[in-house]
Amino acid sequence: MNNLYIEEIKSLFLLDDNELKEKILSYHPYELSEALLELSKKERRKLYSILSPKEISYSISFLEIEDAFLLFNEMVPKYIVNIIQELDIDDAVDLMQELDESERAGYLKLMDEEHRRNIKELLKYKDDTAGSIMNTDYINIDVTDTVASGMKKLLEQAVTSATIYTIYITNKNDKLLGTLSLREMILARKNELIKDIMNKRVVSVNTSKDQEEVAEIFKDYDFTSLPVVDKLNRLLGVITVDDVIDVIEEETLEDYSKFAAISDAEIDSDTETVLMGVKKRLPWLLVLSVLGFFTSTIIAQFEGTLDQIPTIALFMPMILGMAGNTGTQSLAVTVRGLNDGEFKTKASITKHLLREIGTGFMNGILIGVILFGVTYLFLSFNHNPEAFKITQVVSLSIMLSLAVSTLSGALIPIIINSFKIDPAVASGPFVTMINDILALSVYFTLATVLIINTL
Repeated sequence: MNNLYIEEIKSLFLLDDNELKEKILSYHPYELSEALLELSKKERRKLYSILSPKEISYSISFLEIEDAFLLFNEMVPKYIVNIIQELDIDDAVDLMQELDESERAGYLKLMDEEHRRNIKELLKYKDDTAGSIMNTDYINIDVTDTVASGMKKLLEQAVTSATIYTIYITNKNDKLLGTLSLREMILARKNELIKDIMNKRVVSVNTSKDQEEVAEIFKDYDFTSLPVVDKLNRLLGVITVDDVIDVIEEETLEDYSKFAAISDAEIDSDTETVLMGVKKRLPWLLVLSVLGFFTSTIIAQFEGTLDQIPTIALFMPMILGMAGNTGTQSLAVTVRGLNDGEFKTKASITKHLLREIGTGFMNGILIGVILFGVTYLFLSFNHNPEAFKITQVVSLSIMLSLAVSTLSGALIPIIINSFKIDPAVASGPFVTMINDILALSVYFTLATVLIINTL
């Protein structure tokens, strides 16, 4: 991305305060947020003095929470509180959740009553749920309104609402009854009743709904916003698409963390310590080391085969690498399918497993045929007396190992998912280790049967 605007913003500090403020506010808040991190403390403090909390809050909302806190360390508490109060309520809650209890209490004490009450209300919801990411600023009108009176309420609420494109229809008890799009509202006749033109089929989520499931609903329905209700179907807030984008990014990072066998992939270079890194990675490394012991045990079981035909050791890395790679490919396809809800029936699971094992076996045949010629030429060139038999073992091992490893990569996450565990925990290293055990077993068994037993 071209970041020339950062240098442009830096050059503006030669101007007087009034002109500097005018020029600064002409930039998009995202651009200013990027520049804020590149400015010197002196330059940032100048901005704090000429920009109101509301004006700078637009840029703060684009920052990562850690970066926002770095800037907060340079501000006075009242200025920070006013910034938080200007943020969308869901963004404000995200910031407040990351504060320790004493700081949070201090900021809440400085807030006005309405913001304090709203933030406290949202802080009670469990992290990673619909309640924790919803915004309580939305447009709702009463089911008994006419289009004319409803439009008046819409205009009154539009200033503070998180979204104006969907209007939510409620009764006097705040029960969600329907929706209207802004387009439908504008095109309706003024004297029509809202209850006669509203869409009564409403998709909503409970406050306890997992944020990953919320993201799936946005993807399936192409929503720009989604209402959040309580157990009595009372409207409490809305989730907007910009918050869902953040959720998708967060969940992707989390899944990648599990896929790489790390308990937490987020690393803060300023606070991360060696012990913290060890704590995140050690559990999985211990599991993998135990599985690695089984790999060593298999090799020990076939020590006699290696003693008589040491040449077969040359091809072990290739067999293990191919098995690990094809298993990881199958794992990635299967985890994606599970996350997309593709395998809901036994028939769909069976079809997927058969397709994967067929793909692995076909790849194994093609690669095995190619390697047959390459391996035979290599061994013949080195005058190996068992060139043909070893070539047979290598080619057959590739065929069988790729089929078995592909099946393993598909089956393991499906089994884990059946126990209601996130399939992403069936990580690449875990599947690779399982496939190492399977591939070595196949390789040494074939070597023993086809070479040793025929000598």
